[in-house]
Amino acid sequence: MKINREIESVLKKSEADFVYFVDVRHLPALQNRGFPHAILFGIVLSPSYLQTVMNTPDYVQERIKNNSGFSDDEYYLAELKTGRLADEVAELLTGKGHGAFSHSDENQMKTGIFDGIYQETPLPHKTIASGAGIGWIGKNNLMVTRQFGCGFCLGAILTDAPLETALSDPAQSECGACNLCADVCKPKVLKGNFWNASAKRDDMIDVYKCITCLNCLVFCPWTQKYIAAAQKK
Repeated sequence: MKINREIESVLKKSEADFVYFVDVRHLPALQNRGFPHAILFGIVLSPSYLQTVMNTPDYVQERIKNNSGFSDDEYYLAELKTGRLADEVAELLTGKGHGAFSHSDENQMKTGIFDGIYQETPLPHKTIASGAGIGWIGKNNLMVTRQFGCGFCLGAILTDAPLETALSDPAQSECGACNLCADVCKPKVLKGNFWNASAKRDDMIDVYKCITCLNCLVFCPWTQKYIAAAQKK
């Protein structure tokens, strides 16, 4: 469909690495806000960055300790970019007369749907990603794919634009008996549980003690496979 191709072109020209068009009509109104479709996209983190984080003990804390800041940090910049792109695509769609809601952090906070006290949103990006069929929610409470592991940042837009969308069943977890993410988590916030459709966030992780150290992201064996595959090229 023409509008799908146009949006995908816009996102990929702005360095999105993948784009999916997802049917979200099955979700409760609190989550889909009455919109039938979602546009999900992602920016993949470079293997060299992931390797650097892996090789630097207490990477995030060291940057804070040394007053390095995060203005040049790839993960931080990718998160900012996904939000900016979501805002831009939502604006593009509304300019064409369609309804659209950017799922950027900024817009969610501005519109009051992000709960700052409980640090949660009604519709996490990984919920849309599950419907896109790109992977599974791991024991680290992150979306995991066979191709990139957890090494990417996601963005999303809800819309009523006449998109061609699809809904996939969530992929089966391939975490198996692996608990490496919980083992490398220094504050021990991960509970080592398998995700399922009825699971709540607090069944998976204690977000109030999470220090966003990125260890559970970079040490995931699937992220490691992504890094290793890139190094062989």
